[in-house]
Amino acid sequence: MSGGEWAIRLTAFLAFAGYVLALVSCRRWPHRTGPSASGWWSLGLVAFLAHFFCAFHFEHGWSHAKALAATAAQTGEATGFDTGFGLYLNYAFALAWLADAAWWHLAKRNHQSRPGWMDATLHSFMALMWFNATVVFGSPWGQVAGWAAVFGLGGRFMLQRRQAV
Repeated sequence: MSGGEWAIRLTAFLAFAGYVLALVSCRRWPHRTGPSASGWWSLGLVAFLAHFFCAFHFEHGWSHAKALAATAAQTGEATGFDTGFGLYLNYAFALAWLADAAWWHLAKRNHQSRPGWMDATLHSFMALMWFNATVVFGSPWGQVAGWAAVFGLGGRFMLQRRQAV
């Protein structure tokens, strides 16, 4: 595996780890030390942007057309639908994460008091994108990490819901 491929995979893993750790850190734990949820969120975003740039640099030679063709080929291979629409979803994912992180850092109280439907919409979209990246299109190790996150975060969410009742 070349250095460029390693950079693409490592930054993808770090972005996914930042996303998952941010979700795990969202609830306040007594006597918790370490980065906050917003810190993990920002680190995950920086890693994702690095992944995005590494992929465009090393894999696609800064060509949107090449990235679109590669996305269409990969999607066709995995799903039978030869479309590059996923690339546009990746652009939307990057912008959504960037906008949310900026909002969180620039207007923390406003961000924390936003309507629940906004949180649900953002996190549903992001979870779907991460599921596709890890489980649907990921390597075998990526699939293991994706399923572990699904079951781990799902179990944690259900446990929190039970404790709240």
